[in-house]
Amino acid sequence: MVVTQAQPTSLVMVTEVWPPFRMNDAQSPSGFAGIDIDLTLELSARIGIPIEIARVPWARALEMMRTGTADLITGVAWTEERAQFMAYAATSYASVRPTFLAPKGRGASVQAYGDLQGKSIGLSTNSAYFPQFNEDKTLKKVGLSTEVQILQMLALGRIDLAIGTDPNLSWDTARLGLKDKVEPTAWQPDYRTALFLAVSAKSQAANLVGQIDQAIRSMVADGMMDQILNAYR
Repeated sequence: MVVTQAQPTSLVMVTEVWPPFRMNDAQSPSGFAGIDIDLTLELSARIGIPIEIARVPWARALEMMRTGTADLITGVAWTEERAQFMAYAATSYASVRPTFLAPKGRGASVQAYGDLQGKSIGLSTNSAYFPQFNEDKTLKKVGLSTEVQILQMLALGRIDLAIGTDPNLSWDTARLGLKDKVEPTAWQPDYRTALFLAVSAKSQAANLVGQIDQAIRSMVADGMMDQILNAYR
């Protein structure tokens, strides 16, 4: 006898603020607006399943994906460790560029990757940036909850450097009025990080990852994804 899994009646997507992908919007039912929100709403329509958007800190969101208490996550980079508990949709829908910032006037202190040694580097806890940095155990990494906290600590001189991703850092730097307080370092990694939607391996939706990927591929092919991205440029 063949047993088929019932299709879930609704799904939970977990995320936090990360402009322009996820931004606060008091007028939105989810409290969010942005690229990932438009993607999620369009995905929901295409697969015919309602998706609830829940706001949780990034580290907690990943833990919920690990335990199966959340179904979906957006804006996630691929890592081998995450792939143990999440099934990634194969199609990347956007990419970001890892970027280092320094206090204003100190950007020249980093001329090469080796210049990161000995400096305290603020980063978002459990985030992935680029392989060499992600795997480097010799650097002084300071994990913080959000990129906003990282930028504020950098502007106050409490950390030497910050790492984040663009366009996110540019949005937050401008929004916080910190353009005169921080600047890019002279050296920047030559790398782009692909972003994916992923499904918890323990979710009732785990068997839908192929259908979800097909929906994302169709959004890329028919121009919907470009339309969404262009709305936030």
